[in-house]
Amino acid sequence: MKKKLNLDFIRSEIIGRDFYFTTPYGKRLLTYADYTASGRSLGFIEKYLIHIQRIYANTHTEDDVTGRNMTGIMHRAEKNIKKAFNAEKNGKIIETGSGSTAAISKFQEIIGVRLPASTKVLIEKLANRSIKENTENRENKINREIYDQLLLDLNKNKPVVFVGPYEHHSNDIMWREAFDEVIEIELIEDGLLDLDDLEKKVSDPKYDKRMKIGSFSAASNVTGLKTPVYEVARILHKHNSLACFDFAASAPYVKIDMNHDKESYFDAVFISPHKFLGGPGSTGVLVFNEKLYNTNLPPTFAAGGTVDFVSSEKVEYTKDIETREKPGTPGILQIIKASLAINLKESIGIDLIEEREQDFIKRAFERFSKNPRIQILGNQDPEKRIAIFSFLFHHKDKYLHPKFATKLINDLFGIQSRAGCSCAGVYGHHLLNIGIKKSEKFRKVVKKGYMSIKPGWTRINFHYTITEEEFDFICSAIEFVADYGYLFIPEYRMDLQTGDWIHKDYEDRDLKFNPTIGNILKISMKDCFDEEEIDKAKIFSEYLNEAKILAENLKSNEKNISFIPYEDHEAEKLRWFYFSNTK
Repeated sequence: MKKKLNLDFIRSEIIGRDFYFTTPYGKRLLTYADYTASGRSLGFIEKYLIHIQRIYANTHTEDDVTGRNMTGIMHRAEKNIKKAFNAEKNGKIIETGSGSTAAISKFQEIIGVRLPASTKVLIEKLANRSIKENTENRENKINREIYDQLLLDLNKNKPVVFVGPYEHHSNDIMWREAFDEVIEIELIEDGLLDLDDLEKKVSDPKYDKRMKIGSFSAASNVTGLKTPVYEVARILHKHNSLACFDFAASAPYVKIDMNHDKESYFDAVFISPHKFLGGPGSTGVLVFNEKLYNTNLPPTFAAGGTVDFVSSEKVEYTKDIETREKPGTPGILQIIKASLAINLKESIGIDLIEEREQDFIKRAFERFSKNPRIQILGNQDPEKRIAIFSFLFHHKDKYLHPKFATKLINDLFGIQSRAGCSCAGVYGHHLLNIGIKKSEKFRKVVKKGYMSIKPGWTRINFHYTITEEEFDFICSAIEFVADYGYLFIPEYRMDLQTGDWIHKDYEDRDLKFNPTIGNILKISMKDCFDEEEIDKAKIFSEYLNEAKILAENLKSNEKNISFIPYEDHEAEKLRWFYFSNTK
């Protein structure tokens, strides 16, 4: 019987919706609020992937029924991805790695700026050896001057990359290590991208003769703030720069139009389909304009499947871009899964996704703004965000450690969130007002081994599939931690080295999912695909009531709560949170 694709059906297909785990406070139903990090698997997508594995074969096998059909399915999947991004006309797709990180790396290889650190060292060694061994002493100085001048000229003329102020590390430090100069665009006072600063920097005459590349996150994975991608693309193209966008955080929730118009098109997009609903285990995706690719060069990764002819002396590479950039056997099932996850978003509809997200964002702001102990990071305009929230929890003159807050949300309520800096360290400095001098102090203490001192936040997101009961439960849990979280600090030990928090009377046990044949033969697939319906509203109410009772009991002993310092003097001077026990 054909199923109707609506949110109720999709929710019923999420694998793990009835999963319980044990915490110091008893069994807890898993509630997932970490889609920004990775999505969740869907039963009907997993069943389809099992279904087509009846004819699975290598796509390099083209003359029998299995190979021919798998090749056809894979190519149709790729076409569906390009169609979703309006890239059918001039877009080429390369699947690589597991997310946008690998896609950015592959793009750097295509445009010629990717240069491994070991290669840089090797070139330097060979150049120095050549100068030393192949010249007379009196010429040595001259050759050294020539070499130094060459390096100077290379640095003056190498490509320049413009990045945004709220980049994920993959779209930041990867460019710093490449053969280019990185220019960061500033924030304006309200925390948004400064388009005037972009125009000023990208139009600077000193860059006129250099290759220019703009690489911007389409939205922050910390605050959810959206980049005006089409306006940014217009400015970049106006000044002869490529316009590239990392959609890792926002691709599951926004429309991506690579050929928006003649000025605001995208030269490349970087996608992490594993962050989509239904996407875990899929491949990373790079889609780029074919004009950027030089087929007169060898592929970025020369291997089997990239050639038309090979002899002991000659190699003829295929001219088809997508074929020559599929070295070896591609991740066939991973490509198909990526396509299905992206197609699911299109089938649900961008309008519905954005409507639900905007509603959640507005109502969350209304609730959290009433609590002075909750500090939401980033611009507060719901229209400028996707549904990602990062918090700090105030207590007295300091904060709750984000790893403690995340642990408590997990242990008391079963809610899955993320603690740390979300791999966005530069943006974190802006958000937390950490200047250069203070940053250097943090770096030195971290280098001593005190990872626990690192600043950070607790992050959740309100996915468009969550129910009203789940939305209210997540908000209530956040409010509870803000109001009563400090009471639970003495119940936990902090690991000074890692920053992890562990309940002092409970040993965390890893879930028993050791991937061995002996173990998996004991598993019933029914456990995954035929999950039971649960009265979540009742369960959520019980968890909240239990937490309040615990808090009341702890509050009766509040006057005896004490906090301790770091023994390390430099760490203690930087301490911005409370802890009572150490591991």
